[in-house]
Amino acid sequence: MKRIVRTVVTAALATLALGCSKNNSNSSIESANTKSIIGGTDVAEGTTLQKSIVGIFDVERNALCTGSLIENNVVLTAAHCIGRLPQNHVIIFGSDMISILTSNDIKFALAHLRPGVKTVVNPEWNDGRQGDKAWGDTALIKFEGPLPEGYAPAKMLAPNSLAEGATVVVAGYGVNSDIVKAVDPKDHADFNDKVKSGEFFCELSEDGKSTGKCFQETLSGEGHLRTTELTLLGAYNDTEVVFDQQHGKASCEGDSGGPAYLMVNGEYHLFGVTSRGGRGCNTLVVYSDVSSPKLSAWLATAKAQLEK
Repeated sequence: MKRIVRTVVTAALATLALGCSKNNSNSSIESANTKSIIGGTDVAEGTTLQKSIVGIFDVERNALCTGSLIENNVVLTAAHCIGRLPQNHVIIFGSDMISILTSNDIKFALAHLRPGVKTVVNPEWNDGRQGDKAWGDTALIKFEGPLPEGYAPAKMLAPNSLAEGATVVVAGYGVNSDIVKAVDPKDHADFNDKVKSGEFFCELSEDGKSTGKCFQETLSGEGHLRTTELTLLGAYNDTEVVFDQQHGKASCEGDSGGPAYLMVNGEYHLFGVTSRGGRGCNTLVVYSDVSSPKLSAWLATAKAQLEK
């Protein structure tokens, strides 16, 4: 989601081919003891769900996102996950991103990592300044090297297959604990510094002014692939859909760019790309719908651009 990309590990990547050195409300959802995306379950290595989902690590920003394989060397993700340079994106194959990123075994790490070589961002993406309009929060990353054994591109959902109330499967490498609690600025001498760092935030009214209500958000548990189910509330606009996550199940920080699937005849069909949601990850979440005519057309054009 927007706001999701954030620091996750202090260790750097294995070297060699990658060229890096090692090294709104007063509410909360906490699932730290349940091994979840939030309110979900771990995705095991070698399962059908795992084979088309990858992690994305931005070396420059030390940040993570999630993506979906749509070609043998092409990943679909969110536009807000794309950093300054294509080669700063490392595609990670494995359910436990942390163990791969922090491994001292270069051979092991390189078997699970592929460097990005080209990116294409939806031209309608404008860093989330579109208000209620569609954000165009989609992008592609082309990576170098063969597809690891056991992985395969996702099947894409046919147009006009979604219906309100449908149960969808979502997945990602994001946090499994998001705690939001009220704070009083007068109790914190370093309050402004914490606001700048993102640890504290204050609610804004519709005219952009502070309501005086401020909160602290504490996140943990990112780096492991997890899945849960959400209910489709319906279309948000012509290229986005909105899901209900008010019942202890949610996509959250680090799940940006991750997939939403509809089960069709017992198979996962990809249509959604995680975009944005509210603080606390316990209200609603918006996904880009690449099965929509407009985004389906963009996807075809973007894949062609990667090949130029």
